[in-house]
Formats: sequence, C-alpha cells, structure tokens
Amino acid sequence: MLATGAHITKEKDLNAHIEGFVAQLKRRQIQGSYNVALATAQLLLRVVSAARWTHIDQLVTQIKILGKRLQGAQPRELACGNIIRRVLALIREESEDTNGSESGDGVANSPLITSMFSLLSTNDEYGANRLSQSLMDGTGKSIKKDLKPYIIEGIQELIDELRNIDESIASMGVEMIHENETILTPTPNSKTVLKFLLRTAQKRKFTVLVVEVFPNDVEKTHEFALKLAEAGIETTVITDAMVYSIMGRVGKVVLGTHAVLANGGLLASAGAAMICQCANVHRTPVVVCTGLYKLSPMYPFDVESLIEVGDTGKVLAFEDGSLVDKVNVVNPLYDYVPPESVDLCITNMGGYSPSFMYRLVLDHYRQEDATL
Repeated sequence: MLATGAHITKEKDLNAHIEGFVAQLKRRQIQGSYNVALATAQLLLRVVSAARWTHIDQLVTQIKILGKRLQGAQPRELACGNIIRRVLALIREESEDTNGSESGDGVANSPLITSMFSLLSTNDEYGANRLSQSLMDGTGKSIKKDLKPYIIEGIQELIDELRNIDESIASMGVEMIHENETILTPTPNSKTVLKFLLRTAQKRKFTVLVVEVFPNDVEKTHEFALKLAEAGIETTVITDAMVYSIMGRVGKVVLGTHAVLANGGLLASAGAAMICQCANVHRTPVVVCTGLYKLSPMYPFDVESLIEVGDTGKVLAFEDGSLVDKVNVVNPLYDYVPPESVDLCITNMGGYSPSFMYRLVLDHYRQEDATL
C-alpha cells in the first residue's frame, strides 16, 4: 500500500509538472529554440523515469500523446516536436537492438540444414514456431529485458549534446573566417552566432557588421554588438536599408536560425530572406550556424503557417489612429529562406550542404513519427 501511495504521489507531481510546462509554453515564458528543446528533453527524462509499461508500444504511445499536447501549446516552436521525435527514434532503436539480438540468437541455435527436403520442412516448422511465439507475445515486441536504463541514458546523452552544441559549432569558426574578413550577420538574437564569432576572434582578426533588424530586435542588436566590441572585435551596427549598398565589401553572411526544414530551407529573423537574396546577387557566401535539434522533418508546403506574427504596434503606433484605420499592418517575426539562398550549414556534426539536410532527417528521425 505504501508503494502504491508513493507511486500515486509521483504521478500527481509529474502531471503538475507537465501542466506547468504546457502553461509556460502557452504564455511564452519559455522562449527560444534552445531553451524549449532543453526543457522538453528534461521533461521527457522525468516522464520516462516515472512511466510504467509492459511492451515498448505503450511507452511510444505515451510519448506521442505528450508530444501532441506540447505541440498544441506552441505549434510554431518546432524544437519541441524535434526533441519528442528524437526520443521516439531512440526508444525504437533500443527496442530493435534488443529484438535483433534475440532473433540473432534464435537463428544461431536453429539446426543445421543438410538437404532440400530438410530445408523445406525446417523452414515450415521454424515459421510455425516463430508465428506461435509472436502470437503468444501479443505484438512480438514484449520486453524481455529492462530497456528503461538504456532509454534514460540515451536521453541524458541528448541533454549533454544540447548543452555542448554551441561549443562544437564555435570550434569550426577558424576554418570558415579568414584574417581581416568582413562578416555580416542579420540574426543578433542567436547565441550560437555570438559564440561562433567570439571563439573565432581568439585566433582571427575580422570586422562584423550587425544588421539592426528593425523593429523586433533593435535592443538585442545593440547588446550583441556591445558583447562583440568588448571582446575586441571591430563592430558596426547598420540599418536594414544599408545592406545592399555595403554587401560588396562583405566576405561572408553568417546566419542563426529558428528552425531548419527537411528541404534545407530555414526560418530566421525577419529580413533574413532579403539579405540572403542580396548576398546571392553579389556572390557572397551565406553560412548558417545551427544545432541539429533545430532540424525538423517538416516540409514548407504552407510557409505562412510556419511564420509567427508579432506586435504590429512596433511598426505603426496605435496613436496614429487615422492611419491605422486605412492600412493593414503585418509584423512577421521570421522569414523563410529557401535552400537555394544558402551555401553551407554548420552543425555540431560538421558542415553540410542544404541539399543534404534530408539525409540528416532520415538519420535522426523515424518516418512513422513524422506526424505526432
């Protein structure tokens, strides 16, 4: 009875924790792909640790129900769904490894076949035995050894990967940025780009042009530029209108992302698509710094559904009542950048062409988990 009471208490605490996390997503108290991904992974660690199941399909169903609920709380925060799918792929992989080793033992212990008649009879008997065993097991995926420690270990490794992702990407900066090169970045809200530039500045001398990204990220732009200047990097803040005139002096455009889609396209700060097109006209390389947790198996069939719209009062103040009634004002927070506008994606696993992103999707996610 005491054990049952303790289990009920843990379940109530877990449900309260899930409710609190869903409320934080809805209220935007947790913002940014990294913060959402890390919080989601930590929540899944608690869920798997407290979950009870008899075969792996029950655990997969529980995770999918939770994932659908989290995605419904904040549909445009793709990092949450990405972590859910990574954990589902991890669970399926552990289950397949266990079933594979068991089936391998069964094949090794089968009798040696010495004739054609024995081949036919043995196959029939082996198939019948295998079928009856599958029927006895129910789904054929019943657990014969405890997978929970292996799944928990895999989620913990995923959390460690998230915490070390920026360092892995920043270490590649020396190979990408040359001495006395001019770098332009239109994503001052990206911590990955900030660490990438600060780490590279330890061995390279270069100039950074930071686009103001009016009206959403003006304060973050100046904070970003101040951190670079304090590190000894020559930094200049420019307006969005100056990008085309100054692009001829730029050696590379370095972007941070909100999400990377399966076709190699990406969601970045508003204005990034225009800057990438400008860079393509001037034949300036566009380099994207992104962690694999931002890689989504979704395709941009409906781009407008992926782009979040912000406060229109930043574009046109509501004090101008006579003008507000006559115009339709939209303030998108993100832009969709097509894969043709990007030259290289730097991830924590190395640099890849945008056309290779679909392969990374196949390596990290399962097709059956594409829709939660």
